[in-house]
Amino acid sequence: MKIEEIVFDEEDKNLFLIEDLQLKADAIRYSILPRLEIINNELITRLINIFEFNFFENYSVGKTPHFRLSKNQRKEPTKTNYTYSGVSITGQRKENKWVGLSKGTDKVPKIQLTSLSINLTTGGLGSNFYFNWPRNFTKETYRNFFDFFLNRIDYITGLANKSEFKYISKFIDVFSIKEDFELRFEDEDYTIHFILAPERYPITYSEINNVIFSNILFFPVINSCIEIALGNKERIEQDIKILENKIVDYTENFYNYEEEKAIAQINEDVKTDLLVKVEEKTKVQAGIRWQVFKRDKWKCVSCGRSAENNIILHIDHIIPRSKGGKNEMDNYQTLCETCNIGKSNKDETNLRSKNNYSLTGLI
Repeated sequence: MKIEEIVFDEEDKNLFLIEDLQLKADAIRYSILPRLEIINNELITRLINIFEFNFFENYSVGKTPHFRLSKNQRKEPTKTNYTYSGVSITGQRKENKWVGLSKGTDKVPKIQLTSLSINLTTGGLGSNFYFNWPRNFTKETYRNFFDFFLNRIDYITGLANKSEFKYISKFIDVFSIKEDFELRFEDEDYTIHFILAPERYPITYSEINNVIFSNILFFPVINSCIEIALGNKERIEQDIKILENKIVDYTENFYNYEEEKAIAQINEDVKTDLLVKVEEKTKVQAGIRWQVFKRDKWKCVSCGRSAENNIILHIDHIIPRSKGGKNEMDNYQTLCETCNIGKSNKDETNLRSKNNYSLTGLI
């Protein structure tokens, strides 16, 4: 599937509200995450083209949920109520790599503490920059990062303003990000969180492109955090110059503006809008798309492939609508993109029955 063809609609929105936890988990695994991975791959491709670097030398990709389950866990129905799904760029898990970090032992941590993610919730498609996970590094380690946050505050807030990432402050009576940074360090709460308010449903290429572009503009912040974790000097100024040279129309006046524009003074209404919490009381019936995918075992009924084979699942009309086919369960089948295109409007189209798929097991 091309990124221009990706759409997140009302059934995707309502997925996070349905009661069937196993169906929700399967839908995230086999339908939501594959589309998010395409979006994240596009982001990575653009970053490589703009910054001209080897992305995979230091970065890796993470998925939430990751679905790395033991055999026993796979046999049991999930008890987890997933309220969002995301794909993130973060540092590699690698021994003896992050020499700029310390947990107070001689062993070099194999994981660093920064991520930039694209997330889908019932509120829409947004992003998070998160610093301080995992936790429990030494105070000296945090001091190195907070020196960067404080000394480069003009650059960071300028990028936040241009990319529309909002800083989630801890202290409601502060008037600048810098002041909140300073108070956090004194309080030994080292969490730094910027959030991009979600693009609302229906989400098409235009909204997806907005999220990707915001992540590109904010990328110099995470890239400097990666350099610090490697034991190198931060490079936010150099990266901003690259942005200015490559996408001038969008990046003029990166700094020297009113810092307060980048801070979200958090009251409960603003926080709810930005973080988009799911109300557990809401009960929603699973959409017909999820019912069809579940019936067809989350696989293409023609070739048997699933999202684990890097394909996107589609709902197909057995009898095309152009030939009088109805929008009902018995007339739907699950196909991958290749098989769906190959089927076209042929008369003999019931690939589900040819492969002995049962109509039982409906919700």
